[in-house]
Amino acid sequence: MPFIFRSALFRSASLLLGGALLIAGCGSSGSGTAGTADAAPEAAEPAVRTVRHLKGDSAIPAEPARIASLDYRLTDYLLALGLKPYATVTYPGGVMPPYLDAAALEGVQPLGDEVNVEAVLQAAPDVILGRKAQADLYDQLQAVAPTVIADSPSANWKEELRAYGRMFGREDRAETWLDGYAKQAEAARQAIAAAVPAGSTFLYVRIMPKEVRVHGPKQALSDVLYADLGLTPARGVEQLEDIVPISLEVLPDYDADYLFVEVGAPGADGDRDAADNRKRIEQTSVWKNLKAVRAGHVYEMPQWVISEAPLIKQKSVEEVKRVLTGK
Repeated sequence: MPFIFRSALFRSASLLLGGALLIAGCGSSGSGTAGTADAAPEAAEPAVRTVRHLKGDSAIPAEPARIASLDYRLTDYLLALGLKPYATVTYPGGVMPPYLDAAALEGVQPLGDEVNVEAVLQAAPDVILGRKAQADLYDQLQAVAPTVIADSPSANWKEELRAYGRMFGREDRAETWLDGYAKQAEAARQAIAAAVPAGSTFLYVRIMPKEVRVHGPKQALSDVLYADLGLTPARGVEQLEDIVPISLEVLPDYDADYLFVEVGAPGADGDRDAADNRKRIEQTSVWKNLKAVRAGHVYEMPQWVISEAPLIKQKSVEEVKRVLTGK
């Protein structure tokens, strides 16, 4: 469901545009009449912005000061827009997102790695931003503060950033950030092209405790590799619509010159079962005979590359450039 945005001001002296915009009126103090020396203007009430979302309409402050983010990826989007949340759900494991500089979230109140309504209540936010996963908690959250349950189109993180830009009146900030990202990706593309042989192919896989997953061209790090950095996918990847679990014996069908590997699900302490499976896989002849393995072109990527959010993409570009160029 698309977001619809409109701004309003509470309690005005006159109704404008059929109620779409209210302007705060003036009153008098004491027994004086309007225009006398002791008359003082009544303070204008804060502007609000009405947002349509998955659970209906919510009137949120136009300039919120205490945003509670119910997902670390939402926090990522907010930071890209120049909005520092007052409180945030953490990265899995109860830590702040490890790909961010500590200063980016200095002073931000952690809410734990799962949504806890009581913790949100104690944070006393003036607006709450959540995702589909929190839809069932909407009534409880709305009782705490105006709440938006975003219909997060994570398949297209750039459009999602624009949607949050419209939500908070920061459309220009969203476009500026995306322009900067495009320039960063282009610079990295040129540096990589100068460092790797022409025609090289690339593959991104995720090793889980009991399987190997090949990511299609639009999935997570694959989107960075093939779309943003213009690298050539391994044979067969372009035909994949989604994430495909495969047996180890099938992996040579996607044989690539360069292999990016993510191990397990995101977590502060890693994924031990997935790491054990990787050790077993690395001892097999199937693995040892892959082109990338023989050439020493296998790069383990941090677990957070699996997620779709602006600063994750920015850091992913930096990490790919670093391992491929040494810079």
